[in-house]
Amino acid sequence: MNVPDAAANPVRSGLLKKFSTTVIDQIALSGANFLVGLMLIRRTSDMDYGMFVLVQSAVTLLISGQMAWLTNPLAVVAPSKPLALRRLMIGAVESSQRRFLRRASLLAMLVPAAGYFLHYWTGLESLVIALGVIACWTALQREYLRGVLLIYSRPESMLCADLVNVAVLLVGASIAVYGPKPAIPWAVAALIASALAGEAASRRSIARDPGLATGDATPFWQEMRPLAVWATIGAMTYWIYNQSYNYVLASRIDLTAVADVNAARLLLMPTIVLTVGVKSLLVPTAAAWLAETSIGRLIRRLLLFAAGIAILDIIYCVVLWAFRDWLSHDLMHKTIGNRDVLLVLWAILSLIALFRDLLQTGLFALRKFKALAGVTAVSAVVSLTIMWFGINSWGAAAALIGQVAGETINLGGVILLLAIAYHTDRGHPHM
Repeated sequence: MNVPDAAANPVRSGLLKKFSTTVIDQIALSGANFLVGLMLIRRTSDMDYGMFVLVQSAVTLLISGQMAWLTNPLAVVAPSKPLALRRLMIGAVESSQRRFLRRASLLAMLVPAAGYFLHYWTGLESLVIALGVIACWTALQREYLRGVLLIYSRPESMLCADLVNVAVLLVGASIAVYGPKPAIPWAVAALIASALAGEAASRRSIARDPGLATGDATPFWQEMRPLAVWATIGAMTYWIYNQSYNYVLASRIDLTAVADVNAARLLLMPTIVLTVGVKSLLVPTAAAWLAETSIGRLIRRLLLFAAGIAILDIIYCVVLWAFRDWLSHDLMHKTIGNRDVLLVLWAILSLIALFRDLLQTGLFALRKFKALAGVTAVSAVVSLTIMWFGINSWGAAAALIGQVAGETINLGGVILLLAIAYHTDRGHPHM
């Protein structure tokens, strides 16, 4: 009678190892991003740091789109296929994506060129935008291969590739900070070099085992497209209120407001990046769980993970609050406008987003992308309305107040959709 427990122990042990490796990976990425942001805040102007944040926001937008259109549907569909077919699917889609990105990036280069010759942007601004296009291109290629390593349940290989990425990023950021001025082109170049290095490391690992096959990606795109369309609509809508606040602040106030809000965010970065990392592993894991158990047990597992990470986040926030003066004044050498309010809002936002992100993976596994897109659209409307009109009263804090409202509605919608799926599953028990 103890056989099931004995068999379950290696499974639990393997899952624990995967998640602990993912946590270590996100600590490395979070630490690197924190150090890069810290160096730029301490030793460059608000304009340099503000422009760097805008480039990062563009990269985040495109990665979100790629995850919705490609990575998440692939993570839901691929694990159920035989290994040979899975290998062909992943390799064919990768080749197709690489060709598309090359053409799209060359086309996008016309934008900074036109802006410069039409005297809409300065030479520096046009250069930064051109480098930003390349940064997006390289980041998307790297992120796809990171997702592939997770689909193959190889977080250790992903960690090794990310450590290469981190090392190159820190060297590049040091050159940006201590090298020729202005710093912003060198900082964006560091993003490019680190993404290329991380991509190369991931590609070598996959090439060794199991290899990247080539073939016709059309049937695989057709299989993923019904999921991808609604997932992409939801992801782009989510970006509108989750990341576009930087552009709203830049247009309605100035780059100093962008720098203030993101300097406060930098202090909460460990909680945010940890959530993103765990979610990336939970997407394929939740799909596997759903195949072997009930919706109720899936939801309980997701809640358990979210609660455990929430405890770590709260402990971190308490420590951060106690040392906030030293961190902002002595470590960052930055006077953050309305700092305490921004820190509290970021902490609340990160906790709400944690539960929304992790519970949402259950809806991904259930393929509820269309319903999720609807919930996200409502959240975006509420968030942007509060953000846009609240700036006159609350200043830069309005961006976060709007996001908190939007994330609260989003979380409520996710919980409602899971509850409906749970009761439907109970009404139609599996044979």
